[in-house]
Amino acid sequence: MFSRRIRHAAAVTLTGLALAGCTVAGSATPGETDVRGFDVGKYATGPLEERYAYNPDLAKGLNLALMRLANRVVTGPEIDARFKYGTGMIPFLTPDKATKVLADVTAPVLARNNLKFGVAVGHSEQEPIKGAAPAGSPFTTVTVMQFPDDASAARAATELDEADFAIAAEANQHVTLPKYPAALAHWRPGVASMGATIARGSYVVALFVGTRDPEQDQLTALVEQVLDVQLPLLDALRPLDTEAVLRQPYDPDGMLRQTLNIQGIGQPDVGQQAVFEQRAYLHRVANQAHWRQVLQDNGVDRFAVSGASFEGTTILFRTRDADAAIRFGAAVLSANHAGPAEAPAGVPDTTCGEAPKDATSGLKRYRCVVAYRQYVAAVQSDQITDVHQRAAAQYALMANSSW
Repeated sequence: MFSRRIRHAAAVTLTGLALAGCTVAGSATPGETDVRGFDVGKYATGPLEERYAYNPDLAKGLNLALMRLANRVVTGPEIDARFKYGTGMIPFLTPDKATKVLADVTAPVLARNNLKFGVAVGHSEQEPIKGAAPAGSPFTTVTVMQFPDDASAARAATELDEADFAIAAEANQHVTLPKYPAALAHWRPGVASMGATIARGSYVVALFVGTRDPEQDQLTALVEQVLDVQLPLLDALRPLDTEAVLRQPYDPDGMLRQTLNIQGIGQPDVGQQAVFEQRAYLHRVANQAHWRQVLQDNGVDRFAVSGASFEGTTILFRTRDADAAIRFGAAVLSANHAGPAEAPAGVPDTTCGEAPKDATSGLKRYRCVVAYRQYVAAVQSDQITDVHQRAAAQYALMANSSW
């Protein structure tokens, strides 16, 4: 059936992200803190464009396309309030990478029909264990892919269903979805899961869902419930041809230019140098219901991530206003760094915390959140002096990037 494997993929959570840094000197304006005296160590404090110039190419454009698509793939609470948790997001550009989500036998189908790119996400009714839906928990896996045109998408949807059905042809049975007769679905009687595919213009949606009981009507209803939300999102997302992939804007909201970037490399990367909207942020956290409410309460509509986890990732959020930035920063800090830690001297609106000794692997020991106007950033490091320098550099960067 459509991949059970995403249920075992680790979610990229807010708490698991490391945090990075960026720097350039500037002049204080009336009412502003003079950032020139901050201890920023080795970190740059100027906007990213002073160190990196974006030049379009296909690889960069496809990463921007993945970010764009991730913003239009359904979250758990949108499907049903009971799907409170996310089990991860897997973006892919190749058939081989797609088989981390779909069955191995689908790779030739995707290659034959010229898959362009895709994003898969997972949801669970119960809290995940190591990024996976617990045994017996209702779940959904939603994979959205774009193909070159409507004809190749329609052909791919049919062939994907055929290939998956054939894995256990003697046991599987075809299922018709009353609300979506164009969809192709199948299940194995006595097994509480169902696979389905449907073409929507140049897009294909592949679903794998599970319920607590092996009841065909329950499974059919859940598949339809997912499609009720997912298909309208795609209807509002114009497919991208090759020229449109190349012409996508880079950092149109100015998020990456003011996100601390240690290396000064701004090449788009869906995992390490990216800007997302609220929906795509939720794909990266485990407790989607909780963070969805926190994001909405504080008007968070954009977030940027810069840097690999091993070097310390920086995250920047845009909130409703300055007060919301302070509140949201407190929520970010308390999530996994609730232990007390000293803040850097002289850096306004900055608080720091320490992770517990048994923290998740890959989590840095210290995190600081830095608020500036309607923005709040999170930086982290295993060294208190380094995290202070990153926080100071991040504040200076935001101040120097406000033009």
